[in-house]
Amino acid sequence: MDTFAPRPGRRRLLLAAAAALPVGCAGPQFVPPPAGAIPAPRVQVGQRWRYDEINRYNGERRAVVTAEVVQVSPQLRVSLTDADGRRRDDEIYDRPWRVVQEPSYDYTQIFDRPVPLLPEPLAVGGGGFTQVGYRSVLGRDYPLVWNERMVARGWEDLRVPAGQFLALRVERIIQFVHIDFRREESVREETIWYAPAVNRWVQREWTGRYVIPGGDFKPIYREDWVRWQLLDWREAG
Repeated sequence: MDTFAPRPGRRRLLLAAAAALPVGCAGPQFVPPPAGAIPAPRVQVGQRWRYDEINRYNGERRAVVTAEVVQVSPQLRVSLTDADGRRRDDEIYDRPWRVVQEPSYDYTQIFDRPVPLLPEPLAVGGGGFTQVGYRSVLGRDYPLVWNERMVARGWEDLRVPAGQFLALRVERIIQFVHIDFRREESVREETIWYAPAVNRWVQREWTGRYVIPGGDFKPIYREDWVRWQLLDWREAG
């Protein structure tokens, strides 16, 4: 059996009674939607978004990440670079924002077919169910299960370091088989706040839970709890 070295702080043992994922103290405050239909995201080579990556367990900054469009055809490719110059795996999409290669989580995933991160059209109540297989860059020869349900909950007037934005709140709940086969019952929750003004999310947050069976007791562990917040952005050119 392969062994895996989770990132620091990944395994957080919980009591069974505390199995729920982290939630905020107050629910979202929705506002009226913008007038008219929301155009589909459009991106060009050279567009850039810079994010603060925050550990939500302790509030500490993990990194500052720059996401820059480096290719739009035949696939959309977004490079990710930390402030110290370290390159991460690229985000790859068939078009904005239907992901093919996803480096946002603990291990980079490559999906058998594109997975939408946003509903089409961009409207409250939009979403659906997606069932695909994925592979890891670690090199499994067969696909693992990825089932998710997505829904656009509503529009929020959201303030982040880059400013204040009208953003569509999109929630995803994912049940999947993790690349580490010791894990069972893996569930991940993610929220994306998409702002048409920047053609991308101004905030994105995810966490999850899983169990590792052993004896009569199945301890529950938490994944990382990570938030990206937009610091600034730049149009192409």
